[in-house]
Amino acid sequence: MTRFAGFVIRHSALTIALLLGVTIVFAASLCVRGIGFNGSLETLAQGGADLDFYKETQRSFGDDRVIIAALTTTDVFTSSFIAKLDRLTRKLAALKGVADAQSLTSVKAIRSEPGRLSVGTLLPPGASDAELAVLKPAVTGDLLYAKHYVSVDGRTAAINVFVEPLGEAEVRFLAGQVEQAVKAEAGGDEVFVTGVPVLDARGIRGMMRDMLVCSPAAALLCFLVFLAAFRRLAYAALAMGALTAGLVWIIGLMSLLGRPITIATLSLPTVLIAVGGSYIFHVLNQHRLSTAGSADPKTAWLSGLKFIGPAVLVSGLTVIAGFLAVASSAIPAARDMGVFNGAGVLVMLFLTLTLVPAVLSRMKPGRSTANQDYARWLNNVLRNVTALVLYRRRRAWWFSIALTGALMAGLFYLKVKTDYLAIFPKKSETVQDAIKLHERLAGASTIEVILSGGNGAAYNPGFLRAASELEKHARRQNGVDAAISIAGIVARINGLLPSNGGRQEIPEQPERVKAIFNDFISQDDLVSRLVSSDYSRAVIALRTNLFDSDEVRKLTGSIDEWARTNLPPGVSARVTGPVVLLNNASEAVARSQASSLAIALITIYIMIAILFRSFVVGLLALIPNLLPIAGYFGFLGWAGIPLDITTSLIASAALGLAVDNAVHMIRRYRQSVGETGDQGWVMWLTMIRTGKPMVLANAMLIAAFMIFMLSSFVPVRLGGLLWAVTILACLLSNLIVLPLLMKSRAFNPGPEPAHTTRIES
Repeated sequence: MTRFAGFVIRHSALTIALLLGVTIVFAASLCVRGIGFNGSLETLAQGGADLDFYKETQRSFGDDRVIIAALTTTDVFTSSFIAKLDRLTRKLAALKGVADAQSLTSVKAIRSEPGRLSVGTLLPPGASDAELAVLKPAVTGDLLYAKHYVSVDGRTAAINVFVEPLGEAEVRFLAGQVEQAVKAEAGGDEVFVTGVPVLDARGIRGMMRDMLVCSPAAALLCFLVFLAAFRRLAYAALAMGALTAGLVWIIGLMSLLGRPITIATLSLPTVLIAVGGSYIFHVLNQHRLSTAGSADPKTAWLSGLKFIGPAVLVSGLTVIAGFLAVASSAIPAARDMGVFNGAGVLVMLFLTLTLVPAVLSRMKPGRSTANQDYARWLNNVLRNVTALVLYRRRRAWWFSIALTGALMAGLFYLKVKTDYLAIFPKKSETVQDAIKLHERLAGASTIEVILSGGNGAAYNPGFLRAASELEKHARRQNGVDAAISIAGIVARINGLLPSNGGRQEIPEQPERVKAIFNDFISQDDLVSRLVSSDYSRAVIALRTNLFDSDEVRKLTGSIDEWARTNLPPGVSARVTGPVVLLNNASEAVARSQASSLAIALITIYIMIAILFRSFVVGLLALIPNLLPIAGYFGFLGWAGIPLDITTSLIASAALGLAVDNAVHMIRRYRQSVGETGDQGWVMWLTMIRTGKPMVLANAMLIAAFMIFMLSSFVPVRLGGLLWAVTILACLLSNLIVLPLLMKSRAFNPGPEPAHTTRIES
């Protein structure tokens, strides 16, 4: 560190020029390539065989992303409304990126006519009000159409818009076009639009809004904290310049790598502003202490940088270790969050130890630094904390242990759960539209059961009967609003054939099944989505309002159990769909939580032990930070907050931030031991020199995370609150529990050289 610090100070102009040059390159790249956004459910899904199977299913049966546009009126079955519905269906079908649009006016129906079966539209073109009134009971009572295209009460009609395989930006644009077209055509009818593409599009709009609100708010907050703490505009401007450069670097890197912003990485700019700001705060505080009253500020600053540099370096590396532990997750979004937050902290750390010191070396000491204290209101607080540590040790220990134990009891109530719809506020248009769809038609959440039986299995009556029975079982499960499969359609057509006497059942002869496929089903592209091109697999499509992983787990478990018990030999069933992937990701969260924490703990412990050259110090430094982390999981249990993809990311990353405080505290304590043998004075020097910037830096962190309360997304809001509470708990633990531990012999192997010339009072 000594040589590195010397190079930065001696070649400050070159250092500044090189770093500005790199920043300009990243900024130019960002302007040219831009940064993408991805609100897809797949970003929250676990990678591996389940995701591969889902994608392969999409390739075989078509993209399952459907935009559902619904209109509620007095009576769907009137000629004026049907004309409007037909006009809107054609308009949506003509949009670029739409594979097909199906409604009551376009869906096919097979009718029995004298001597033959005919295929035509469900509603005859130009039907009168009287004719439609006659058709109404039959259509609203038919499982093939009720809840899929029309409500049971006949007041709501839906248009199912099937989306072609498109990129994120194209889907978002198409979803906006559909919403605009439906609202323009609705007239006085109530409109609601939902479906996974719409949820994705609204999610992305929310992300963009959050980026434009939260990040500038965090930057302004940090600027004001720096200005209020040091009362030097130059310090505040330098801090914001370094933070801005760091954001340009990391977001530019994401752009170059083609990695979009997701719900997990949405907080990246605000997190980096807060974390980077805390490092810069310690460096600026050290510059203030080192150059105060010095005749040779540059030499004094070099000495100060040599002291603070290793502490900042190890502090940053511990935070990086915390984030990289999250990167071990099997969930792509969590990996991106860990990797890019870790890379971002590395960038901020590098700029804190290069750009900031280089600029400071060319800056004249402020007039107020020589004889004027800052944040005086903290002096009394820290004095009381010092007295508590010195004279009320037992009380402090008992209180800390009792509080942690009480919180940890909440672990018995901790649940693992993910709810995708809960990402959006309950009163938001997204949630309300999903509720209306569930109440009036069928839920927007699609779950697919894939039956496999070998080439040509769909021609086998036994295969189709198994599919029919499984469909009936699925319909009986809680949360399933509607279901459709190829088996039901084959049975319907067979019942219309004159030779079958109207009995809607699967034919006994494979030849008859094959004839039904060739003569009727193959003519309808929509129906053919329910069976693979080689007829080896069939889909049972379930429409549900299930977004909660616990509810999805119950449904899929029931289907899997029925399939194992009742399917004939050679036939297998596998459940898939976006919410199923989320359910699997929820379980992966629980499995990976312990490993992520273990990786973070071991890595951080090794780095602290190396810095202080003591395995005992490394262990003791972790204790005051493990107590709040353990309490964090207990708090989740007591508060009824589930451990999900968002809340699981906090513990490992927060551990790194918490150890940041411990490193600075221990380092300053050891330095103060070399200045005086009075234990009370040593503790006071540590508190006033490091405790004060530590409190201010953590206050800045807490306030920055509280800005997430402005987010459009419930998990981001909750995550910000949990971050803030956890950081506060870690700060208090490092101000009270750590000093209690520092009185042990392990923390006093000998004095470190002093690099400051002034003692705060």
